[in-house]
Formats: sequence, structure tokens, C-alpha cells
Amino acid sequence: MEIEIQLTRETIPEKIYPPGSPGTHGAWLEFRGVVRGEEKGKIISRLEYEAYPEMAEREIRRILEMLSPKHPCLAVKVVHRVGVIPVGDTAIYVGIESAHRGEAITLLTDFMNQLKQNVPIWKARAVTELQAEQEKKPLSPASVANGQTKPLSLDEALANIQEQAQPLPGARVALTEVFGRVLREKVCASEDFPACDRSTRDGYAILEDDSGDMFHVVDTLHAADWKPRQLKLGEAVRVSTGSALPCENLRVVMQEDVERTGDCIKVLFRESGTNIRKRGEEIRGGGTVLEARTNLNAGTMALLAMVGCVKPLVSPRLRVAHFTTGNEVVPPDQTPKPGQIRDSNSILVRAMLEKFPCDIFQSHLRENLDEAKSQIAKFKSQIENVNVLLISGGASVGEKDFTRELLAHLGFEIVFSRLNVRPGAPLIFGTSGRQIAFGLPGNPVSHFVCFHLFVAPALRGLTGAQAHKFLTGTLASKFDDAPNSRETFWPTRWDSHGLHPLKWMSSGDTTCLAEANALIRVPPNSDPMDTGAKVEFLPI
Repeated sequence: MEIEIQLTRETIPEKIYPPGSPGTHGAWLEFRGVVRGEEKGKIISRLEYEAYPEMAEREIRRILEMLSPKHPCLAVKVVHRVGVIPVGDTAIYVGIESAHRGEAITLLTDFMNQLKQNVPIWKARAVTELQAEQEKKPLSPASVANGQTKPLSLDEALANIQEQAQPLPGARVALTEVFGRVLREKVCASEDFPACDRSTRDGYAILEDDSGDMFHVVDTLHAADWKPRQLKLGEAVRVSTGSALPCENLRVVMQEDVERTGDCIKVLFRESGTNIRKRGEEIRGGGTVLEARTNLNAGTMALLAMVGCVKPLVSPRLRVAHFTTGNEVVPPDQTPKPGQIRDSNSILVRAMLEKFPCDIFQSHLRENLDEAKSQIAKFKSQIENVNVLLISGGASVGEKDFTRELLAHLGFEIVFSRLNVRPGAPLIFGTSGRQIAFGLPGNPVSHFVCFHLFVAPALRGLTGAQAHKFLTGTLASKFDDAPNSRETFWPTRWDSHGLHPLKWMSSGDTTCLAEANALIRVPPNSDPMDTGAKVEFLPI
């Protein structure tokens, strides 16, 4: 079967001719999807479609090749328009040449069903006449607060998130429970560390300026002993590693460097160092041990224990609720029926949240607003007490995309719902008092990107942690993607050789996420970049 695919920003012609010569086919079936003048009960002036062009073309071709044995047609021509499409214009054209019309009709039906589910072309938004007029005017702070009129950039969106996600009150918590939390106070030492001079070796302590060879052993000290005394010339004390030394101005000669006979030793070799940890050489009494906003890990917890800070003031343990949506989604332990997919977003979100000490509640909602409202009412107590609410899917403008309405039903005010980034343009961000909510675009790649770009900064804001910053790195392999009008954040593997942009077949392709540990920041309308090019990236 001959396959021709075209993605275009130009108007699709009214007349498109079959690929073969007249009389060589029994049927030439044409389908045109035309932009209607109404969307969700509102009169609109245009639709805006977005796409990942190369992946979209690959996926369309894969679907047609997969269907061709079942529906043996002669040729298929697909033209899909992207960008701004006025009402009345054709958004998608499909022409099918076949020997019999029945084959063409069944191929068209199966293809259109697969197209909506698997191809990374989506209806970004519907624009009303009022919105079209408003977007001709400059965006004011009031318009951002009361109803977004244009897509926000990454920096604009993060500024909104930072403003809303202020640190929650801290709590004093047992030291055993603070791993991963953020310190909310400066911790100072109440004494010198070490509190006295201590030996770093098993050996013999002698006066530092005693140049003699023979010494009389006058005492033995173990790590727990405390026996102050002033040594004299020719005297030595047997010490263990960690022993508190009896006086100042000593050196420790390792036991391997002496020869002992009874209570006498002969020094065979002196090292240049003293083999002593001096009093206060780590921290002086009153000195800063840890600054506020320090992320607590095993090492910092050990420091707190060392100085006796057993109930530090730290960020609270966050409470997060996460709801997936979609009638096509089934649990991972089930075998999907035709048209169904296993739920990978739940485990993806839970795993990404593990970096933030939090209690996680997860459930699934039906893809119907009234049913979702009824279901979510059962979780009233969980939602009322959460700090962050996440809803997967339903963030765009399709007939079943109800996340915005559901958040409004729950009392959230929408701060923004459109971004000038990809993937993740339909991301929704809302607030209700000190609570914040995100509506995440449904596919796993968008989840991954939006979590690290937007959700993680919000979580850090609530905990009082330092913001992560973009770094500059070098491409270790070519970045080959068609120019896009939106800023792109591309999953990438970062190693000692540089940045390796990862390939993916479609926006629902989870395979690239197995290796991704960074996001490359690609400016709008960028051409492909060669190996060695300098780029901004976010380590994740």
C-alpha cells in the first residue's frame, strides 16, 4: 500500500486528486474533518493544533502499515493541518484508494480511532471571538489573575508557582524522621568539636618538641578515658585511636614506628604530622554547623547527631493526592482489551514523589464530569487535608477533558491553564488557600516533563528548599527535531560525555524515560543542533 503523509500549516486544498490514473481503482474515498463553529457550547473563531511532527508522521505510517494486511487498500494520503485553523477550514484530510469501497471505509474507521489514541497531534485550545480580541491587547497582571488570555512562558509560569507555593510552617521532628526534609533553622555548635585533642592513631603520645629517642611509658589511655596530666621530657603515654590526649603540644608516634621493651620505647621514625585531631579543628563552639534550607541526608543527619540537635526544625511532611482519569486506563496487573492501556502514570508520579518526604493518596476517576464529582466526594477528607492535588489527564479542551471544571468544583481558582512550552502546553495550575493543584496532560512524557519543570519547584517552594537551576552543557550526539514555535524540553541522558537527546516514537512512549536524567531546553524555532553544541539543561 502506497502511503503519503503531510503535516502542514497551510490551508488544505479543496480538490485533492487520487494518486493513480483514472480507472485504475474501484473507489477513492475522501474524509475531511472540518473545524466547527462551536466547542463545548461556546462559539469559537478558530482551533489551535499542536504536534510533534517527526513522531506524528512515524506513528501515522506505523498505524497504516499495521492495518494494511487487514484492509488491503492500494494507497492512502493523509494531510493533517497544525497551528491555527479557522472555523470552516479542514483540519484533517484522508484519501483512500481501494478496489472496493468497503475496504476503504473499514480502513478509515480503524485508522481514525488509532489516530486519536496514539498520534502526537492534539487540539491545543479553542479560541472564542472574545479571546481573539483580548489576545490582541497586552497581558496585564489582573488578566493573569482572573482569566488567562495567552500562553505563558516557562519563566512566567514558574513566577506564578513561586508566588503561590510559599514555605509551609516547620515542625520539630525526631532526628530519625528527617531524612529528605529541609532544615528550617541555622544550627550552631554548643562546644568545640572535637572537645579536646584526640589521637588519630594507635601509638605513643610524647611532647611535640621532645627530640629524644628513648621514652618511659607512664600511662595507657583508651578511647573512653579522660586522664589529664602534663607530660615531661622523656615520658610517653600509650594511646588508642580516638583517645583524648592528656595535655596540649603533643605528637603521636605510630606503634609501628617504635620498639618497646617493658615500660620503655625507642622511637625509630617520626612522621612530619602530629597524628592528632586538634580541639575545635572541625567546629568551634558557637560556629555554624548547618545553614537553614539545607537538604537533610545521611551526612547532614550525622552532623546534627554529633552536636546533639535531636529535634531539628524541618519542613513538614507533605500530603499529596493524585487522581488518574480516563475510561481507557486499567491497572497494570490487568491485560488491556482493545482500546485500553495500562496505567503507568500512577507509578510514574509516585516514584517521582519519593524524592520529597510526603504521604501519597492515589485513586482513579471515570472520564465523566458528573461521575468524577460523585467519586471524588468520597475522598473529601483526603482532599481537604492535602497540600498538593494532582490530576492526570483531562487537561486539554476535548469533549471529555474536565479537569479545569473539576478543580473549580473543588474550590480551586485557576492561575493559568496554557503554556507556550512542549510537551505540556495544556498544564493547569490552581490554588485554594494554601493548597495548590496541577492538571497534568495525560501522556507519560508530559507527566515526566511537567513534574520536573513545575510540580517539583512547587514542592520545593512548600518545603523551603533551594530551587534547582538550569546548567550549560554540550551535546554528545546530534539533536534532530523540526523547528517549533514553542520552547521545548527534551528528555535526555546526561553522562560524562555530555548530553544525549533520547528518541521517542510518540508522546505516549514511555521507553525514553528509563534513561532520562535531564531535560534539554530548546529555544523556540530552533534548527537541529550538531554534536558539540552548547545547550541549557536541567538535571533531574
